[in-house]
Amino acid sequence: MVQDSCDLLAQQVDQKITLSKLARMIGTNRTTLVNRFEASFNCGPMTWLRHYRMTLAAGSLRNGHESVATVAESLGYENSNNFSTAFKAFHGLSPLRYRKMVAGREKPA
Repeated sequence: MVQDSCDLLAQQVDQKITLSKLARMIGTNRTTLVNRFEASFNCGPMTWLRHYRMTLAAGSLRNGHESVATVAESLGYENSNNFSTAFKAFHGLSPLRYRKMVAGREKPA
């Protein structure tokens, strides 16, 4: 169940998925799904998805030349400002500062 959920979330990373929708797609209820995720990852499915998206975002910013807005859209964010806020909360740097830092053009603070 958990692996199927992770696979589904990864395949639809650019889609807006709620906990209720994910549980229905997997064929279970929200409580069971959350409990299984917490047993496997010490976090719920939506937290897992946020971590997954932020890991993909860092890779895209590090390896590509796509704009922040393009990266945000590819990960299901309708608004690049919301993406930037989430990225900074997760990584401690804005997406642009992160990109500059990993490119060696900026030193960490």
